[in-house]
Amino acid sequence: KESGLRGRGGAGFPTGMKWSFVPQGDGKPHYLVVNADESEPGACKDIPLMLASSQHLIEGMIIASYAIRANHAFVYIRGEVPHVIRRMHAAVRDAYDNGYLGKNILGSGFDLDITVHGGAGAYICGEETALLSSLEGMRGQPRLKPPFPAVAGLYACPTVVNNVETIASVPAIIRNGGDWYASYGTEKSKGIKVFAVSGHVNKPGIFEAPLGITMRELLGYAGGIRDGHNLKFFV
Repeated sequence: KESGLRGRGGAGFPTGMKWSFVPQGDGKPHYLVVNADESEPGACKDIPLMLASSQHLIEGMIIASYAIRANHAFVYIRGEVPHVIRRMHAAVRDAYDNGYLGKNILGSGFDLDITVHGGAGAYICGEETALLSSLEGMRGQPRLKPPFPAVAGLYACPTVVNNVETIASVPAIIRNGGDWYASYGTEKSKGIKVFAVSGHVNKPGIFEAPLGITMRELLGYAGGIRDGHNLKFFV
């Protein structure tokens, strides 16, 4: 909450507040679900993040699961990227082999299992409740709210659904402190963000920068507009 981290999936809901909605001492299993169903055209930040630093995501999932008292977490990855699914499976295996997942992690008394789930390429499964239905083996269709996932989500149990980038930001916040993260960004949108820049630019790519950066600066990182072209519009 001190860091001001907001959801990086698009809605921008405060992450700490979302975690706090999960009821404690209710006797039910709790679940963490990471939404890696990145199927919005032009969006390509979560997939490179999982390829480049899958351990950041796993570490963030362990911390988030501990915070909400979840003993099982899921990563839901769009089915069109099998190389990313393979990378995450390997990273999860490494975490088990090194004692960071499983029973009594590092003697802490905390148990956590992570399941990597490949979707079937349905665009609607990027919506959190449709994603939960898909995870349960049903047709991916949005559910009516309320109840919200924090009360009745996966298998009708309290569930937190967060974006890949949101959870991957958690280890650095824990390591460096909330004030450090909040020192970046704007007054209402704290921290840094991964931006995907494609189209008629000289060096398309993904760039990590503080929130509040101008489009002019971002285009500068991408090497500017291609020769012979003028900026007409951007989405």
